[in-house]
Amino acid sequence: MMKKLLSGQGTRAAQLAVSVAIGAVCVWVLTGQLSAGFWQDVTAELRGLDPLSVMLAACCTGLSFVALGRYDAVAHRHLGSDTPTLQACGAGTIAIALAQTLGLGVLTGALARWRMLPDISMALALRLSVFVCLTFMVALLVVTAVACVVFPSPAFMFWPSVIVVAALPAAVVGLYLCPVFTLGRFTVRLPSLRALASILLWTVIDVLAASTALYLLIPGGEVPFTVLFPLFLIALGSALLSGTPGGVGPFELVLFAALPGGASVQVLTGIIAFRAIYYAIPALIAMALMLRPYASVDAMAPRARGDIATAPRAEVGVIRQNGGFIADHSALWHCGQTLCALFDPLSNATPDPIATVSTHARDRNLIPALYKCSARTALLARQQGWFISHIADEAMLNPLQFITTTAPFRSLRRKLRAADKAQITISQVTPLPVSDMARVDELWQRARGGARGGTMGVFAPEYVAHQRVYLAHHKGRLVAFASFHETTREWCLDLMRQDPSAPDGTMHALIHAAIGDAATQGIARLSLAAVPACPDPSSALMVKLSQIAVRKTGGPGLRQFKSNFRPTWQPLYAAAPNRALLALTLVDIARAVHRPSTATNDTKSHYDDENYEVASRLAS
Repeated sequence: MMKKLLSGQGTRAAQLAVSVAIGAVCVWVLTGQLSAGFWQDVTAELRGLDPLSVMLAACCTGLSFVALGRYDAVAHRHLGSDTPTLQACGAGTIAIALAQTLGLGVLTGALARWRMLPDISMALALRLSVFVCLTFMVALLVVTAVACVVFPSPAFMFWPSVIVVAALPAAVVGLYLCPVFTLGRFTVRLPSLRALASILLWTVIDVLAASTALYLLIPGGEVPFTVLFPLFLIALGSALLSGTPGGVGPFELVLFAALPGGASVQVLTGIIAFRAIYYAIPALIAMALMLRPYASVDAMAPRARGDIATAPRAEVGVIRQNGGFIADHSALWHCGQTLCALFDPLSNATPDPIATVSTHARDRNLIPALYKCSARTALLARQQGWFISHIADEAMLNPLQFITTTAPFRSLRRKLRAADKAQITISQVTPLPVSDMARVDELWQRARGGARGGTMGVFAPEYVAHQRVYLAHHKGRLVAFASFHETTREWCLDLMRQDPSAPDGTMHALIHAAIGDAATQGIARLSLAAVPACPDPSSALMVKLSQIAVRKTGGPGLRQFKSNFRPTWQPLYAAAPNRALLALTLVDIARAVHRPSTATNDTKSHYDDENYEVASRLAS
């Protein structure tokens, strides 16, 4: 351990020595270009600085540091530290004020954050520091590239800037498609698009304010702002990459090499004043503030969670396998760039589910959305300006009133007679025959060509242990099973697995047996789950395209199967703050369904009775 510590100290000392050497060389090159009497002229210019310009520069510095503190707010949300926003911003501002002046930004910033926030570990402080450093450098690269394309800039920067700007759409798509990647033994979760957009916004505010402060401090207005701004960004990037304390040397050298030679006295005057106002004074204030770190925050009051066992929608049990969680009486699911509130709230204790999901999404830098909610919740979303879309229809029936002797159930009676003739036996046993169920599941997947995940269940012993499972045997051999989520208020069909060689009517018999048991136990609501929404009849073209989309997703077969039980079809909706975000949400969900992450569950995901769960927008 001691050897590792000494080795780390040696590495940091070497890095500091290299940074200081780089700064010294740059300063040596710079001083070699100055004429005799240069410093006397600079001293005279400093004495003659306009007090109003100095005050405005100080205000711009304050604005820049407000933006700097917001980087940490985004970082804390990404890493899930639960640190109050004001403390996160304050500690971040102090850390950056010290780091940009002392050098070795990652380590210095981490130590400052660790000192100011007693509730975080040094490891988390380092992660925060690395996150802020890397994301700021990426945002600075983008802002610099755009500035060099839009404003006058050195010729050598034009084509690299064009390449960066042109690559932005591909980078965004790549980030969206691969939000998580594995690096050796570590799994890295990249910032969400919302987090990066926030970082980019605060970076623009930060560098605009900082460059304006420098511009105000250059006497005589010798350098136009449109010329100074891209050069300031290039100089800032060079200073950060060099790691020199305060960026001294590379920053000045870049500006002197690029700005007009006749304004060298004014430029150096502005830089010296800028370093005093933007670097030295904030660093001194930060050191003083570090003498009194933030008080430890008491353990957060436990949030109201809600109970799955009494939820009005039994399907909420799917969060047991997709990484979802319950907070404030809502079932929430992190899906790509989106945080979805699944179904309706678990109780009436959440009067505004839109506010709930919006708050939790903001705390995680994610897009808020509702998925598979009822018309009542969708109406609340529309009243708040959200865009809604009819995505699915849920098959609901009342077991207490379920009678198969009437004419509409002719087809179901035929299927049940076929199963009875084949001597299919339906049972519930404990413990479950997991190995036989796994065999049926594998045969099912082979026949269907793949697996589905997301809000569709996963066959796993620990998952079905929370469900009501019905088994179908044929000649003593398990040939099918069906599982149901259950609460005190509703049952919901989840898994349906069937050996392709099972006799006709086997699955119908399983569902029929469950309906009978639900009636015996006084359950008045049983859901056969959802199918893609029916085509919109208002447009012939939409009807045609929707029929194709629904057919491709297996909708007609599912609807026909469930229609044998004569359910009542209830519309389900998705909602998001606007049309574009809703489209992004549906793409996130479709990807989670069709390309389930192996990180959610160690077992294989499966085909659910809903098959392809997300209806095409055309079908809504």
